[in-house]
Amino acid sequence: MAILAGALLSALLLNTSMASTAYAKYDLSNQLGQLDQDAKDKQADLDAMASPEHLAAAAGALGMVKTNGTGWLRLSDGSVQGAPEPAGAAG
Repeated sequence: MAILAGALLSALLLNTSMASTAYAKYDLSNQLGQLDQDAKDKQADLDAMASPEHLAAAAGALGMVKTNGTGWLRLSDGSVQGAPEPAGAAG
């Protein structure tokens, strides 16, 4: 009888332990899903902020203006290539 009672008690404790572990796994799985969704939301926000329209608006808010022409500086002799023009206050 003692062996049977011990076997039943150990089966009960094992079952309880497995159920507790299953609940912990379920909670962690839910938390992982939430963190994954948060990461996707943050990536979408970052992509929106990196759009050309947003960057142009942010540059304008900082006082930057559009260029009138492009030019390159040749470092070997210090000459300016292209047709750069100074940007005006109106852009």
